[in-house]
Amino acid sequence: MSRKDDPPPPPAPAFDAAPLLKEIARGKHGAKNLTREQARELFAAVFAGEVADLALGALLVALRVKGENLDELAGMMDALQPHVVPLRFPVRRATPVMIPTYNGARKLPNLVPLLALLLAREGVPVLIHGEIHEARRVGAFEILQKLGHSQANSLGEAEQQLQEENLAAVSLDLLCPPLGRLISLREQMGVRNSGHTLAKLVLPVNVPAAQAMRLIAVTHPDFMELMREYFTTEPANIFLMRGVEGEPVVRLHAPQPMEYISAAGLRQSITLEMKETHDPEMLPSRDADATAAWTEEILAGLRPIPEAIFRQVEVIVERCRGVRSDSSGPALKLVSSR
Repeated sequence: MSRKDDPPPPPAPAFDAAPLLKEIARGKHGAKNLTREQARELFAAVFAGEVADLALGALLVALRVKGENLDELAGMMDALQPHVVPLRFPVRRATPVMIPTYNGARKLPNLVPLLALLLAREGVPVLIHGEIHEARRVGAFEILQKLGHSQANSLGEAEQQLQEENLAAVSLDLLCPPLGRLISLREQMGVRNSGHTLAKLVLPVNVPAAQAMRLIAVTHPDFMELMREYFTTEPANIFLMRGVEGEPVVRLHAPQPMEYISAAGLRQSITLEMKETHDPEMLPSRDADATAAWTEEILAGLRPIPEAIFRQVEVIVERCRGVRSDSSGPALKLVSSR
């Protein structure tokens, strides 16, 4: 029996997800796809906190088993958009780049900070967004902090860092709080969920798709095809690639294909041809201290830039300068990779 001064119980979730779960939770071969409107309605309730925990867990696991299709992904993004906050990019000649980092390094050193800092040095504003990684992985934010680029504590601080340094790193909790909460469920569930797909597509609400460049890494062929389909219906400037451990940096040991898709409808397959591959023995160990020290030496010109990273930066910078101008701009200031 409750006392008079006990706080009232929290309101029960208002959305009944059971009818939609009956469609998608029938296994990989028996599940049915949702329409775009059904997916929008469902995830609007998810982001509003109106889906009970048990139903939410079942939903996320069902979608992981089934996989999202184009209509479902579009509906999820429709539901997400009102929750993404605005963020001002500095006015620069080059189009800003958004780098999602949600995997971290498990076996290899994390080269996302090197990629971002090289782009920023070329005058390209870079916004890195992500979440805290598992204890067994080394995240980009940890390395950046050791390099003197701490994670922004507010959007205002991020805007100032972009203005002054061409680089800012923000938690997804700042950029889109409901999506940050969804991704944080990985710690409880042990597996990734649809939120990790949505996070790679996030744009500040005030930034048109044609005025930013997104680097999107995929881990399997089905996801690559889904991204191609999505950006056919939602034109934007992106680089699409098979990432290294899920992060949007290129492999160092072999020619790396990337796909460039522009908001104007241009599609281009780019292979980063290399004259030589990078000797694995020249790479640092995976830990954050070693990777940060190695990155700092490259930025200081004491070590050569791995040629694959050099080519990736070169291609991105040319496209970012070209998005706002017919000219590719001045030659890169990058130190030679050899």
